[in-house]
Amino acid sequence: MTQPVPPPSDDAAPLQFDRAEFTEAPAATKCTVCQCAIRSVYYEVNQRLLCPACREEVEAAMKGGSKSKRFLTASMFGIGAAIAGALVYWVVSLTGYNIGLIAILVGWMVGTAVFKGTESRGGRGYQVLAVALTYLSVAASLSPELFKVIKEREDFTAFHASSHSLGSGQVEPPDEVTQTLAAVVGTAVLTPALPVLVGIEQPMSGLIYGFALFEAWRRNRKAELNIAGPFKLLEAPAEGEAAPAEQERSVG
Repeated sequence: MTQPVPPPSDDAAPLQFDRAEFTEAPAATKCTVCQCAIRSVYYEVNQRLLCPACREEVEAAMKGGSKSKRFLTASMFGIGAAIAGALVYWVVSLTGYNIGLIAILVGWMVGTAVFKGTESRGGRGYQVLAVALTYLSVAASLSPELFKVIKEREDFTAFHASSHSLGSGQVEPPDEVTQTLAAVVGTAVLTPALPVLVGIEQPMSGLIYGFALFEAWRRNRKAELNIAGPFKLLEAPAEGEAAPAEQERSVG
């Protein structure tokens, strides 16, 4: 016994015969650098699709140029980032909070700036440069507190006063300018050792400083240029024809 066909539901979309409906065609394969459509030949550079012209430009940019100019540019960028990072660290410390994690931000800032100065090439020498600048930036951010401690130490003031005692047995009050200069010299001598000294006294801070240095090192690894190709876009076979053996690489 045949079952009756149910009437069409009111919710079903009605068929349209008075206008044509088109589906959007798939986007053409594009070069990831110039965003131009790839018509036939392409290359894979570090797993990115490039047209022949952009492939030549990228390869030339990674091999040419002046090494001394790149090092000077990377140094200038890195020093600027180190100064900015030290200022950020110091400003935050003025709020009464000692957020050691900012040191990792300093490492990221310096590492990124140095890598940009290398024209995104990186290398062992630039890794050493980034680590050194990050270390000095962290040390500089700790120096204001060291200056304050040295200047306000009671034994430092007593030593300064005794060295300026008068013949009558009276003690001359310490001169503010001389005391400040002495504190500046003491701070300059001890500042390079501050991250190590703080790390010994506060292991957690030392660990954070280590992460900051690693971040600066990691961001300047030497960039490897892996080029594969050339490949040709595989055209789809006509309807009813068998697909040929894949001798050319397809994309999409």
